[in-house]
Amino acid sequence: MFGFFSKLIFLLFLATGSLIAYLSTNQIEIETSIESNEKIYSIKNAEFFGSDQKGSLTYKVFSKKARSESGNDQILLEQVELLYYSDDLNGWKISSDKGEMNDNSNVLVLSGNVVIRNNSTLRPSIIETEYVEINPNKMTISTNKQVKITLNNNTIEAFGFNATLDENQIKFKGSNARTSVE
Repeated sequence: MFGFFSKLIFLLFLATGSLIAYLSTNQIEIETSIESNEKIYSIKNAEFFGSDQKGSLTYKVFSKKARSESGNDQILLEQVELLYYSDDLNGWKISSDKGEMNDNSNVLVLSGNVVIRNNSTLRPSIIETEYVEINPNKMTISTNKQVKITLNNNTIEAFGFNATLDENQIKFKGSNARTSVE
């Protein structure tokens, strides 16, 4: 009889521990601001997906923490990663410390240690900057800040660029010449 109760207590302990671990990693936090009655909603390990007109998944935005205030259309992101599902673009990975999404816009704004990495086996490249605006649906990137581009162990530094990931092209601001990053 004692063995049965000890096993039951042990199983209850494991079930409780599993529930606590699940809730701690996937919990939704609601914080109340002292100054106002506005509520701040935050989600840990948030994922946002984008699809094309056919309904196929095209990209995923992952954030370790996403938060929004009630009545605000803006979502603030922390530790952001953007990954494309396209076979042609599966080498592109974009990450940053912070990000912003707005319900009324197709633009994802990333800031703080923005790294755009192409892990292509032929010509790997890295683009580093502090701020970019990305239209994930059109696969375009733009910034007016200083950028550092490393391609085949060669480094280019410039102020501002526009890039089209699906065409592997970069157009520097103030320049009509295009540079391929294939």
